[in-house]
Amino acid sequence: MTEIIKLLVVIAVIIFLIRKKWDLGYIMLIASLLLGASFGLNPIQLGENFVLALVDPMTLRLIGLVVLVYILSGVLRKVESLKDLVDSLQQLVKDYRLILAFIPGLLGLIPMPAGAIFSAPMVKEIGDREGLTAEENTFVNYWFRHVWEFVWPLFSGMILFAGLLKVEIREVILVQFPLTITAMIVGFIWEYKNLKKNAGTISKKDIFLNLKKLFLGVWPILLIIVLVLAVKIDLLLSLVIVIFSLFFLNIKKLSLKTLKEIIRNDVDLSVMILIAGIMIFQRMLQVSGGIEVIPKVFAKLGVHPYIVLFSIPFFIGTMTGLSTASLGIGLPILLPIIVQVEANLYYAMLAFTGSFIGVMISPMHLCLLVTKNYFKADMGKIYKMLILPLIIIVLSSLVLVIVQT
Repeated sequence: MTEIIKLLVVIAVIIFLIRKKWDLGYIMLIASLLLGASFGLNPIQLGENFVLALVDPMTLRLIGLVVLVYILSGVLRKVESLKDLVDSLQQLVKDYRLILAFIPGLLGLIPMPAGAIFSAPMVKEIGDREGLTAEENTFVNYWFRHVWEFVWPLFSGMILFAGLLKVEIREVILVQFPLTITAMIVGFIWEYKNLKKNAGTISKKDIFLNLKKLFLGVWPILLIIVLVLAVKIDLLLSLVIVIFSLFFLNIKKLSLKTLKEIIRNDVDLSVMILIAGIMIFQRMLQVSGGIEVIPKVFAKLGVHPYIVLFSIPFFIGTMTGLSTASLGIGLPILLPIIVQVEANLYYAMLAFTGSFIGVMISPMHLCLLVTKNYFKADMGKIYKMLILPLIIIVLSSLVLVIVQT
């Protein structure tokens, strides 16, 4: 029990500093020091493990992937391909509810902090024209942006998740894709139940021009999907290929100076520090030796493993609003339950679901905050809209775990 108390003290310090609005990356560094010291590591051992975690190939890979994702987001914004994409959709799709889902769904494939604000103006333009309330606009923009969380290989949370499990991202995708399908179905059912139908008309004029605009806007995302999932090229290399392709095809708009501006303005250093802090924290959990007793303690208390797997990431996700934090802090603690001879990806999926639900309802989730503020929506009404869809996701995950294990 002593080891559990030490871990609970460290988690309590993390929560306290989060409430004090400290930067999460620095919080993880402090927590790593406190964890190592509480388990008897001397200053030299602490320093050695800090360095070993930082130079670990997985740490360097994670940081490299996230940097490339930020650069890709900046490049796509510079070439303004997404604006043409939305214009073409309005000329091609009859039912506005499909467009409302498609816009945040598509832009949700581009990871960025508070990224829901990117699609909010487009959703508002369509939603206001159709007479939607602020809360309806908010729900559509928020929900469909996050339907890909379980499968999209560019999300830093997904990258970290697969890295901690030491499995290929495609293995995680194969297990978790039913949850993305469920989230999409739930979102569409909500739309068709709550949003009025409006018989629009498809513009047959310049249909090929609009299809061309649509393709020009979506091809970078499609290329990444093909390279990673079909051709099975490493995600790091796939991102480099797509970024270079965008520069080559938009040579008049993009230059070396533009790339420097994107790196300076778009790459978030705090996220790099956060990843480093999480990887150091994970190493400290391993070398301390205290982590192995957690499943035994829960077993003695009679707590079902499913509850443990779900609740720890859920709690951290609710407190932080960040999947990288909930998975980075929670998953290392849960690894003794998830990994026996090899990783049980369905157990891992339940932990991922806990993280997803916690982050989705977190009052510190930037996407929720910026969307709510942009549409001037009532937070209580938004939560009422979210409750049933999120419960369905939890039940779907639980059914998959029971059936598959």
